[in-house]
Amino acid sequence: MSPENPWTLFKRPIVALAPMDGVTDRAFRQVVRRLNPEVLLYSEFTSINGIEHSGQVRERLRFENMELPYLVQLFGREPALFAKIAQEISDQGISGIDINLGCPSKRIVQNGNGAALIKEPDLACQIVEATAKATHLPVTVKTRLGWSDAENLIPFAKSLESAGAQLITIHGRTAKMGYRGEADWEPIYELKKALSIPVLGNGDLRGGDQGKGQLKNLDGFMIGRASLGNPWVFWSEEKRAEVTLRDKIEVMIEHLQALLSYQPEHKALIEFRKHLGGYVSGFRDAKVARRELMESQSPSEFTQRALSLVS
Repeated sequence: MSPENPWTLFKRPIVALAPMDGVTDRAFRQVVRRLNPEVLLYSEFTSINGIEHSGQVRERLRFENMELPYLVQLFGREPALFAKIAQEISDQGISGIDINLGCPSKRIVQNGNGAALIKEPDLACQIVEATAKATHLPVTVKTRLGWSDAENLIPFAKSLESAGAQLITIHGRTAKMGYRGEADWEPIYELKKALSIPVLGNGDLRGGDQGKGQLKNLDGFMIGRASLGNPWVFWSEEKRAEVTLRDKIEVMIEHLQALLSYQPEHKALIEFRKHLGGYVSGFRDAKVARRELMESQSPSEFTQRALSLVS
């Protein structure tokens, strides 16, 4: 696999699991990879300052070879530090570096990171250029339609391409929208006409069939929130319909065991709760089952209760 274009390892369209803080950790990535051999995986949303100053944050970047191709997503606002971190992690076996220019979280934006950089296009381009010059790996970008509208999307994305971005993913909402309202893909289709690099669409996708149906002229799509507790989300609706409750329970336990391999028991159980709704949805008494699983005090109790659902 060439480090210049890891996404070409798979047939088109390019399909990716969106980087999400507290979600796309290595346990979940491993489960997704086993069920989806041809999906691009990304790290959690990770601070370059955190990597620089915290061993605990740096641990978030660890991965297994089975997860490849795997890209690390970074956020921050210091081009020199981006370059330093890119140099440090480039020879660790990762497939690329993604720069987040789209997170709308108030905490992130208030510090001038994520989507705030849409309002500072020169700095955003300096970050991309510094990163691209510091690594032999491909540099990609994930951003949004714009700050409050999509008026500057094309010039902004073209400047990112000129700075060295080799693939760009656009979430079909503005930064001010956050996750409210409906994603608008029309500006993304227009953007693709102006760029020579691959363009992926993101926003409101609930499954692989829907993603393929919305492709039009795009090179691929990325699924985020719909994947929580649902590593089958990339499958066709027909194939997903064949997933049984027993299948879900077995994968859920596999997922928890993967998390327990590097997290303390109590923390792993708490971390896993965000996935429970997805795993136990779609069958009778799902709400009761979810509550009982959330109240489990140990992994063995959790496993026992989970298996009782299909006994």
